[in-house]
Amino acid sequence: MSSVTDEELVAAVQSGDMQSLGQLVVRWERPLYRFVSRMVPRSDDARDICQETFLRILKRADRFRAGSRFSTWMYQIALNLCRDRARWRRRWGKIVDDAKEAPTETTASAGPSPEAGTQSNELAQAVRLGLQEIPAEQREVLILKEYEGLKFKEIAEVLSCPESTVKSRMYYGLNGLKNALARQGIR
Repeated sequence: MSSVTDEELVAAVQSGDMQSLGQLVVRWERPLYRFVSRMVPRSDDARDICQETFLRILKRADRFRAGSRFSTWMYQIALNLCRDRARWRRRWGKIVDDAKEAPTETTASAGPSPEAGTQSNELAQAVRLGLQEIPAEQREVLILKEYEGLKFKEIAEVLSCPESTVKSRMYYGLNGLKNALARQGIR
């Protein structure tokens, strides 16, 4: 990976450098897909949202504020697209039964036994289903914190809300996820 920062690459994109956009895509396509696939239950929606996120980064590069972190800006764009997709699905009645939807990401087994891998996959699927049961605001915080590793302050920037609100959503989201897992028989 080169020593050029994401922010420097965005500045180059603002000047029309498409190779810099390509470097951003290479750096961020996998983390972005992981994030989006946890926000939306359908893998085809996740792929579409990732593509649209990078298109918006290209079209709106001039809106990137100097001094901001690229990842925060990118996650804001992706999160807004996830919210738009969810509204569209509700409006047009195309809600998918999450329990029947195949996972968008496979979990590789690090353990020696096939049973351990199966249990790991089952737990990952249970968590994925549990995340779909909690309110979107809480799910967003949990995913940004636990899966993407953002700090509370960074999450507050992505969501444009106070840090105390982020912490509250985290608390209630963890409780909601715990209850959802308990309903699935997982303690």
